[in-house]
Amino acid sequence: MVRPKNNMLRKKLYRDMSRAAMQFLSIIALCALGTFAFSALDGTARMIRTTPNTYYEENNLADFWITLPTADRSALEKVAALPDVKEVCARASTDLDTTLPGDVSVSVTAYDGEMTINKPLLREGELLEANDPRGCLVEERFAQSKGLSLGDRLTVKLNGQQYPFTIRGIVVSPEYIVVTDGMAANPDQYGFILVNSCAIPELPLTQIVATMADGMQSDAVQAEIESVLPDALVVDRTAHMSTARANNDAQMFENMTLIFPVLAYAVAALIVMTTLSRMIDNQRMQMGTLQALGFSAHQIKMHYLSYAIAPSAVGAVLGTLIGHSTLPYLLWDTLIAQNEMPYRLTPPISAFAWGMTLLSVVMSIFILLHSYKSAAKECTASLLRAKPPKNGKRILLERITWLWSRFSFNTKMVVRNLMRNKLRTIMMLVGLLCCTMLIITSLGLQDSVTSLSVKYYTKSLDYDVIANLTGTVDKAESYERRADADAAECLMEKSVSLRTDAGTRTERLTVLEDDQTMIHLGKDETFVPLETGTAAITYKLTKTLNLHVGDTVRVYLPGDDEPFTIAIGQIVYNNVTQGIYLNRTTWESLRKGEFVPTGLMLKNPDETYLAQLADMDEVDSLDYPAKLIDDMMQMLDSLSAVFTMLTCIALALAFLVIPVVELVKLCQRRAAARRAQK
Repeated sequence: MVRPKNNMLRKKLYRDMSRAAMQFLSIIALCALGTFAFSALDGTARMIRTTPNTYYEENNLADFWITLPTADRSALEKVAALPDVKEVCARASTDLDTTLPGDVSVSVTAYDGEMTINKPLLREGELLEANDPRGCLVEERFAQSKGLSLGDRLTVKLNGQQYPFTIRGIVVSPEYIVVTDGMAANPDQYGFILVNSCAIPELPLTQIVATMADGMQSDAVQAEIESVLPDALVVDRTAHMSTARANNDAQMFENMTLIFPVLAYAVAALIVMTTLSRMIDNQRMQMGTLQALGFSAHQIKMHYLSYAIAPSAVGAVLGTLIGHSTLPYLLWDTLIAQNEMPYRLTPPISAFAWGMTLLSVVMSIFILLHSYKSAAKECTASLLRAKPPKNGKRILLERITWLWSRFSFNTKMVVRNLMRNKLRTIMMLVGLLCCTMLIITSLGLQDSVTSLSVKYYTKSLDYDVIANLTGTVDKAESYERRADADAAECLMEKSVSLRTDAGTRTERLTVLEDDQTMIHLGKDETFVPLETGTAAITYKLTKTLNLHVGDTVRVYLPGDDEPFTIAIGQIVYNNVTQGIYLNRTTWESLRKGEFVPTGLMLKNPDETYLAQLADMDEVDSLDYPAKLIDDMMQMLDSLSAVFTMLTCIALALAFLVIPVVELVKLCQRRAAARRAQK
């Protein structure tokens, strides 16, 4: 008798699902949307995390970049002798102008020996031989942009001399995931080349790249390097610009994976709860009939669990598979528009994603069991009788007679229906609330980031152009005096090692003129003068390092084994870059060298003067805040597809909430009508 009974229940399940197909399809759609959002974002995050990490490992990316006044043999041997250091290599690295038409520069890296660390990945041609003095390797996108191919000549300029090279190979490098001298990649004006150190003997070896032994912690090894080379500036992967950018991209998606689907799941759970609870309520008499026919309580429970398991499992699995197999691939080209990725790796669906899939099914099971429990407690006779209607009560608005009397008949019916079906009303309101939150979040997030960036370059930077200087010992006053502009101010920037009780970080030190007015560091982009005798530190950095006004920090300059200690006197604000600020008087009182300007800020400069400035040997490049805004917009464009996807998911959920709730109400009325006919 077991098999016929099971067949009967199976036929009933198919019949009920066909009659209420829209309700079950809505459950499938809701579960699919929730798992789709998670699986898509999780797959994208794991793809952009796994691909560069594998790239780093296969091409032996450095763990540390060590900058010294001179990376001589003794310094190299000190680092190589450390037990936790695996491999070292000395090299030179700097930006040089080229003879290519236009304002074109390249990052030149000259290796002293074989390129075993940060090994370039060959795309065309061949790698350099160890002692090739005239060959070079050129970045792929830069070569494509400038129309360079194997055998072409590329000439760089250093101290008035020209160094011609023959292109031996077209490459990409794990060290240059992001190839830029500004905010966004611009292969028309900037790229990188790799040469041997013998090719440019005038270029001093000032950098050591090193890898650490397997299983070691970066902080511990960095401390060892700093102990044997106290005058060195040590940068690890977390602080290196290229790897940090790639890591931030992955981290952003990982955060979105944890936050966005929560609301999607909340909406799905609420609507599924409403749908299943009403479905069980409408099946009361059928449950009583099954009991009367001799079906056990366990058989009946498992039968009704099928109403939850079947659609939620189908929807959750479909959402997981579709999300993982579509969105990461669709977003890949957009996400790497600013990055140099030679290939794409597709990790399998994560255990976390399958766990969320299972959670959708479990969630539906618990919802149904909660609804089933109350009905299962009743006896067979009670279930075979129609559920008595609730006692009618006056709602709160009816007690406010002067207001209630002004409502039309139809309005009164709508209000009564809403108030007497509180659960359904609450479900709909909460569902719409969550959907609205998702839509506003997805639409507003990109606008917020864009607004902050634009405000920084238009409000915080009160100049029209900045000339990046080579760092000669020329006096700042001479630059400002010669400037043909409404106003001119110099600044000095250095990469420094900032050490506190919370650890060591590589940050930017900016020294400004005492009477400077062109950089606004106050809250809401207002101008605040820098105090003399203390340092100003950016707000975000204080949170990262747990610093407060009155605390002290130790600052290590490149090439100086004696740090200076300075108190924090101000907290300033910068939406784009973080670091520490001093005025010129404070800097000179530290006796750590002259104020050597690295930037000349100009307001409303003469165009002829700008052209002359660009041709000066001491001027490396010219940057315009307006162009930097365009670069930032290009970076944000790579995220537009992501925000569009999130908006579409939110809109889909929003459009499902009201129809599903109304559908449940309609099915309830039809069930009541059928019971009345019987």
